[in-house]
Amino acid sequence: MKKILSITLLFFVTLSYSQRWSAYGFKVSPENEETVVKIIDDYFTANSIEGVTVSLYSIMFTAADLNFTHEVIFSGEAEAMAKLYSPNFQDTAWQLFSSKINNFIEENIFSANGWRAFEFGDVMPFQMVVTFKGDNENVNKWRNMERTLNEKYPRDYRSFASGGIIVGGPSNEAEHWTVIGWKTYEDYLNNWQNDQNFRKENPKFVKEMEKMNSEIDYSEVAPVKKFMRLLVKQW
Repeated sequence: MKKILSITLLFFVTLSYSQRWSAYGFKVSPENEETVVKIIDDYFTANSIEGVTVSLYSIMFTAADLNFTHEVIFSGEAEAMAKLYSPNFQDTAWQLFSSKINNFIEENIFSANGWRAFEFGDVMPFQMVVTFKGDNENVNKWRNMERTLNEKYPRDYRSFASGGIIVGGPSNEAEHWTVIGWKTYEDYLNNWQNDQNFRKENPKFVKEMEKMNSEIDYSEVAPVKKFMRLLVKQW
C-alpha cells in the first residue's frame, strides 16, 4: 500500500525478544474518519490474522510537528509477523482493502517496526506513548529495574510496557519506547496522586527503586516524542 500499509519485505534483526510489532501513523480528514474506521473494521473482522493482534488508535494529543490522527499497530510473535509481510498475504481481499483505504488517507506520517521487552497489566484504552534515546547499557539497567519492581509491586491503576524501535517511528532519534495505559481518562488525570498513594503504602518499593536508580546513569537518556492515543478497537 502506498499510504498506510505499504507491503514490503522486512528482515528482522535477530533479538532475544520474540514479541514484534509494526506501526503505521497516518492523517485522516475529520469528514473521512468514520469511513476509514469502518473500512478497517470490516476488513479485519472478516479477515483475522492468525497469531497477530491488530490495534487501531485515535490520536488524542500530539505535538504540532507530529501531525497524525490515527495509528494502526500489528503485533505478534516473529513467525506470525513474518507471514504478514510475505507475498502470499496480498490476496484479492487485501488488495481491495488497500484500494479502498488509500482513497481516504490524506497523508502517511510514519511507519516503524520494533520489539516489546515486557508488558504489565491488561491493555487499557487511554495510552501515553513516550519514545526516547539513551545508551543501551543504562537503558537495559532501567528496564531490568522496571521489570523487577512491576513484578514485585504490581499496580492495578495503570498498565506499563516498554521495548525498542528497530527502524522508523515518529523520529529517527528514538530507539526506545514506553506506553502507560489507563482504563479511563479520569484515571489518567489521577495518575500522579495514585503514584503518591502507592509510594506511601509501599515504603519498601521506594527504597528498592531509589537503590536501583542510584546505579543508573541517566545523563544520556532523553525523551524524543510524546503523544496520547485512544484504543478504538482490536482484532
